Amino acid sequence: MIEHDLLATSWTWDGDEPIDERVRAVGDAGFAGISLALDDLHEVRATIGFATLRRMLDDAGIVWIQLGTLGNWWTCTSRTTGEDADRGVLLEAAASLRAWQVVARADVTLPGVSPAAMLDDWVVLATQAESVGAQLVLEPEPWSNLPTVERASRFVAAAGHQNSGLLLDAMHALRGGSTLASIRQGIAPSTLAAVELSDGLLSTPSGMTLADESRDGRYLPGAGAWDIPGFIRVARELGYDEPWGVEVRTPAHRALPIADALRTAAAATRAVLDAADAYGAPAAPAMPTSPAPTSAVDYEPQHRPRRETGSGTPA
Repeated sequence: MIEHDLLATSWTWDGDEPIDERVRAVGDAGFAGISLALDDLHEVRATIGFATLRRMLDDAGIVWIQLGTLGNWWTCTSRTTGEDADRGVLLEAAASLRAWQVVARADVTLPGVSPAAMLDDWVVLATQAESVGAQLVLEPEPWSNLPTVERASRFVAAAGHQNSGLLLDAMHALRGGSTLASIRQGIAPSTLAAVELSDGLLSTPSGMTLADESRDGRYLPGAGAWDIPGFIRVARELGYDEPWGVEVRTPAHRALPIADALRTAAAATRAVLDAADAYGAPAAPAMPTSPAPTSAVDYEPQHRPRRETGSGTPA
C-alpha cells in the first residue's frame, strides 16, 4: 500500500479537550497535517502564543499547516473591524506557524457581490499571504456567489496570481451540482491547490439546508453514497498529490472520544485512498483451491511414543 499524508480539518479534530491534547491526538492518529480555525488562532494568541503551538505541532509530527477560514476579505460595506482583526491574526499566525496555506471563502450574503468585483481584493490578499510564506486558497460553497468549483476555478484563473489556488471539497463540489466529469473538465489543473474528503447521502436529508448538512452530515469517507475513490482519481488526474484533507462531522462521530474519532477518520480515509490506488491494477490472484499442507505447528501424531523407564523397559 502507498503511504499518504492526511490533514485533519478543524471540524475533524474539534473538541472540548485542551488544544495540546487535541494536537497530540491528531499526530497519534497518523495525520501529518492540521487545519486551525480562526477561533483556535484567537485563543492561542491570547493564551499560550503561536511559538508554543508551533512546538506542539512539531512534537506531534505535523508538517502541513492550514489556517482559516477568512470571510469578507473583499471591499464591502458589511466588513467589520472584527473581520479585519481576523485577517491580521490569520496572517500573523501564518508567519509564526510557517503555514502551508490560508483559506478564504466566497461571499455568502444575499444578494452577494459580483465575483468580478472581488478580483482585485483577491490579488491583494494573495500577495499578503505570499509575504508570510503561505498560499491563499479559495473554498467555494453552494450557497455563495461562487457556488460551483468550476466557477471558482475560473475566478482564481482570472485573478492570475501565482500564489492562489482552489480548495476542492467533496461535499461542496457534489452538492453544488458538479459531477466527476464536470470537475475533470471544468477545473484548470493550475488552480487546484487542496482537496478535502468526506462522504454523504444520496440527497440532503429532509429539514436540512445545504449549510446544515455541511456542518452535521459529513460522513466518513467510504461510509456514504458517493464515489470517493473516483473523486480522488479525478483530483490526481488534475495533478493533485498530497496532503488529503479529512473533514468528518456527524453527531455520532463528535460523540466519540477525540482519539477514537481521529483514528476512525484516518483509517476510513486510508481505505478509500487504497481503493483509488488499486483502480486499474492487475487483479489479485485467486486463492488456492487445493488443500493446504498441514503445518508443523498444527501437526500432532496420532500415537505418541511410550515413555521409557530408567530400566530400559516401557513405562
